[in-house]
This record gives sequence, C-alpha cells and structure tokens, in this order.
Amino acid sequence: VIEDAELAEKELSVDEQNDQQDYSEFVQVTTNTIEKDRALVAEKQQLMATTEGEKSETEAAQLSNGEELDKLRDLLKAHHVECDWLIQYFDIRQKSRQEEMDAITDAKAVLSGADFGQ
Repeated sequence: VIEDAELAEKELSVDEQNDQQDYSEFVQVTTNTIEKDRALVAEKQQLMATTEGEKSETEAAQLSNGEELDKLRDLLKAHHVECDWLIQYFDIRQKSRQEEMDAITDAKAVLSGADFGQ
C-alpha cells in the first residue's frame, strides 16, 4: 500500500508539473496574443487619427471647391446673360451702326460740297 501511495504521489507530482508547464505555456501564449492585439489596436487608433485628419482636410477642400464652383457658376450666368443680350440685339445694333456710317458718309459728302438735290 505504501508503495502504491508513493507511486500515486509520484504520478500526481509528474501530472502537477505537466499541468503547471501547460498552464505556463498557456499564460505565455495568452500574454503574447494580448500584446499583439494591443499593438494592433494602437496601430489602428493611429491610422484612425490620421484618416480623420485627412477626412477633415478633404471636407475643408470640398467646401472651398464648392465656394469656387458657386463663384464660377455666377460668372458663367453673367456671361450667359451678356451673350444672350448681344445675340438678341445684334441685328438692331448692326442696323443702327450702318445708319450711323451712312449718316457720316452723307455728312462728309456735304462738307466736301456735295449737293443732294436741294
């Protein structure tokens, strides 16, 4: 019985050492995994901060571009109105200019001594 007890005690001691070794390995693996996860979290937080900064810059640039587009749209509208006016009154203006040129030609002729049947 004593021998059986000693043998059982040795087996328990070996089992306990194996269990402690397994537990130590488990703790080491778990610690390494936690450290890797912490490093990944820190890296992702850094990436997130950088991305948020870039997002802010992009939004500011979009606002600036929107304002510039509004100015250009207003300028285009003004040019369009001016162009429409020129096209609308082109014939009338051309006729008026031709009448002015004819009047100047007549005036030059009168000043040169021409008589228009009077």
